[in-house]
Amino acid sequence: MTDPADILLVDDDVLAQLAVEDIVDQLGHRFSFAPDGESARKALAENDYALVLLDRRLPDTDGLLLAPLIREETKTPFIVLSSLDSPTDQALGLGMGAIDYVCKPIEPVILSARIEAGLAARRQSREQTQLSVGESLHLDTRSRRLSVAGRTETLSPTETRLLVCLIRHIGRPCDRMQISMAICGREWVYGDRTIDVLISRLRRRLRGSSAKIITVHGLGYSLIEDG
Repeated sequence: MTDPADILLVDDDVLAQLAVEDIVDQLGHRFSFAPDGESARKALAENDYALVLLDRRLPDTDGLLLAPLIREETKTPFIVLSSLDSPTDQALGLGMGAIDYVCKPIEPVILSARIEAGLAARRQSREQTQLSVGESLHLDTRSRRLSVAGRTETLSPTETRLLVCLIRHIGRPCDRMQISMAICGREWVYGDRTIDVLISRLRRRLRGSSAKIITVHGLGYSLIEDG
């Protein structure tokens, strides 16, 4: 059995608060809630949460405007929990860094499974914060610090997610759809050059390392160890 985790719900809906509290309690975790964006910011500054459940329609803000704080500053995974259930809304939430998007009304069995999956992913990611390729490339995924060929640089969040994707599939090609889902949680759209720009940046950062990013024509990109 895993240790109890601290879970924060950001939602002003009293019925949702009661429902989620019951679910979290049954799973054996600890529940907290914030009814608006301001109180959520305060709670996140004062506590270390394992997972955040984030509503979109808050009294003082769109919940997604909290995403940069949650994802990049506190490094906490979050699940959007919202009645905004269109494909566009779901793609927006995932694109802002949510690890999942659960539509209201709340289905206890579904939300329970998503919470446990989110916590499991967090445990796994914490166990795998140090990634290496050979002796010349080392990446700390938590701090986003890349050590390569005697240099140390800080990657952007998107560069970090891309490099993690390539390292975890080392020697195998990753196509654009796979990379797009890994770095921004959405499907790749034809004509979008974001991936090409990021690949170019990473190639420059990897200069002097035995790790190389190659283009596999018709398949995508692959990280290989050269020599």
